[in-house]
Amino acid sequence: MIAGAVAGLAGLLISSWHVAAPAADCAVEAAMLAKEQPELPRLEVASPADRPPYCITLETVMAFAGRVRTHVARCPSSDFAAAAADWSRRWNDYVKLFRRYRCKRTR
Repeated sequence: MIAGAVAGLAGLLISSWHVAAPAADCAVEAAMLAKEQPELPRLEVASPADRPPYCITLETVMAFAGRVRTHVARCPSSDFAAAAADWSRRWNDYVKLFRRYRCKRTR
C-alpha cells in the first residue's frame, strides 16, 4: 500500500512537471520576443535601392514574425496571441517584397 502511494505520488509529480515545463518555456520565450521586438531593424529606414541591407532587414523581420507565429501556435494564451494576426500579415507583406526585389536568403 505504501509502495503504491509512493508510486502514485511520483507519477503525479512527474506529470505535473511535464505540464509546468511548457508554461515556463512559453513565459521565457514570450519575454525573449518582447525584449527583441524593439531591437528589430525598421524597414522604413532601409531603401530598396540599397538591396543588401534592405533584403537583410526584410529577412530579419520575416524571421521574427515566423518566431511569433510558432510561439503563439505552441502557447495560445501568450501575450503575443493578440498581435499574431498583425505579425502574420507583416510576414506575408514582407515575403512579397522579398520576392519583388529578388532578395536571396542569407542562411
